[in-house]
Amino acid sequence: MIKTGSVFCLILLSLSASAEDSWATVQPSYQQVNFTGFSRARHDMVLSTEVAGKVKQVFVDVGDAIPKNGKVSCLDNTFTKIDINSTVNDIEQAKIDVVYYKKQVNRYQELVKKKNVSINQLDDMLRQLATSERMEQSKRLQKQHLQETLKRHCIKSPAGWLVDERYVEPGQWLDIGSPVAKVGSYSKLLVPFALTVSELNALKAEKVLTVWLPEYKRRIPATIERISPAFDEESRKIQVDLLLERDLPVQRGGLRVDLKLKLADVAGAFLIASKALDKRFEEVWLESKNGQPVRVEFLGNAENGLVRIRSPQLKAGDQFKILQR
Repeated sequence: MIKTGSVFCLILLSLSASAEDSWATVQPSYQQVNFTGFSRARHDMVLSTEVAGKVKQVFVDVGDAIPKNGKVSCLDNTFTKIDINSTVNDIEQAKIDVVYYKKQVNRYQELVKKKNVSINQLDDMLRQLATSERMEQSKRLQKQHLQETLKRHCIKSPAGWLVDERYVEPGQWLDIGSPVAKVGSYSKLLVPFALTVSELNALKAEKVLTVWLPEYKRRIPATIERISPAFDEESRKIQVDLLLERDLPVQRGGLRVDLKLKLADVAGAFLIASKALDKRFEEVWLESKNGQPVRVEFLGNAENGLVRIRSPQLKAGDQFKILQR
């Protein structure tokens, strides 16, 4: 058994739904614009030598991943090692001299007290002690310099990066600054796009940003990595880099990436349900809530029973009567 109050509520709801269904709301019209870019390494660099020498070993080739030790190539370090050994001997000799002159200074100080030697002789011993100490210090610094030079005989890169290009072969002589290899980080990819201000605003407005990889038929998430503050006056566009770091099918440059943006209709059009249009002798009208007719320009059909219209009297959110046919 249905109570009277329940029946009354159902009638009210039905009337309310019927009232809502009798009005069509003006919606902004958008157009989908497709942009195409190609992936590249997030970071890349050209490795070069800090010392001159002959290439002794090359550990990687094009396409290889840099090993954990980071070594790409090493130069012959024979002469640097010889110089280090020679410097170590000089340090030991300087240490012996320091010990000797310290003893001599102590001895001459006692002799000066007894007036058996002149103060000038003591000063000479102090000068030779200071010279030996400075020599030891100088040789230690020279050893540090040579050890650093020895490290630089091996050219290194961040582990895991990939080799884009290799420029050297074993036995080749390299001068300081000679390029050895070009390497890049492909664990995350960048995709550059050139966008207008309105296109950039549309990109920023995307709540969930995704791109399409047509070669792999896969949609993956993307984020904005950086936006250049510069402006290209010729193209009147701004450089924007998107970052791809998840769900990558492969890690390499040259992946085709399609980006779709929803832009405001350049024709200044709006969308409305086709049932709200009143066509009279090649003119199209809408009826507002206050009963006033509004003449509009019909621009064509859209999806889901909507049509594109244009009029200076329209704005998004306006409501017009749905005609009963």
